[in-house]
Amino acid sequence: MKIPNFNTHEGAILYSNTVGTKISPKVASFLSEAAVTWLREHPARDVLDIGCGPGTLSLPLAQGYPNLSVLGIDASVAMVEEAIKKAQASGITNATFRELDAAKLDDLTGRAFDLALSNLAFPFFNQPQKSMKMVSGLLKEGGHTAFTVPGKRTWEEFFAVAKGVMGSMVDFARPFLVKFAQAEDLPNAMQGANLNDVEVNSFLVPFTFANGTEVLNFFSELFHLLDYAPPKARDGIIQAIDRDFPNGFTMHYEAVLVQGSK
Repeated sequence: MKIPNFNTHEGAILYSNTVGTKISPKVASFLSEAAVTWLREHPARDVLDIGCGPGTLSLPLAQGYPNLSVLGIDASVAMVEEAIKKAQASGITNATFRELDAAKLDDLTGRAFDLALSNLAFPFFNQPQKSMKMVSGLLKEGGHTAFTVPGKRTWEEFFAVAKGVMGSMVDFARPFLVKFAQAEDLPNAMQGANLNDVEVNSFLVPFTFANGTEVLNFFSELFHLLDYAPPKARDGIIQAIDRDFPNGFTMHYEAVLVQGSK
């Protein structure tokens, strides 16, 4: 199993069809709620959305707060183009988008933001510690940042079943485990960037399926997670889910929300 490159056109399409519709909006709701809570209590004008994708977070925020100036950045040209199209189609004029990698945030030097947000992008930063320091440098005094990342409890119910069937072959998930480990570094990265009052909250987002076949279809679409596994193993997972969870199978995505202030 391989984490795809979302910066390519093909990767952007895959993202839109999988994470972009099935996971990202659900997690973004927690981030949006945190942003709105902060905006209610603080006067703000400039918002930065890092790894904005197709505008999942930026566009609703800009539409709901027309007084804001929202800048969304993403390393993927295809993602940025999609966000621009959606903004134009919705008549949103206070959100702009540009191609920019998180490792090159110093290209924004000279600009200052009241609020910096990022939905599920931090584990994909090539230089996470450096990028976080640049985020801190772009914040105005009294500014705030809020990031979401995947938690290590993500899909743990599925992996428990898969391990029972496949044993050590479940190591196909290693790329995901690496991303979870990177996500766990986020609070330290914020503190290392001299951000204060770093707060961590976790939310479990349920995904419910009628049977084992639906579960495997979900993972087949999501990064082709089980393509490497032999048919016998896939059949074994389906049978185990159907046997042990006859009334449906629920697994969870852990969304971790980390916030800090300057």
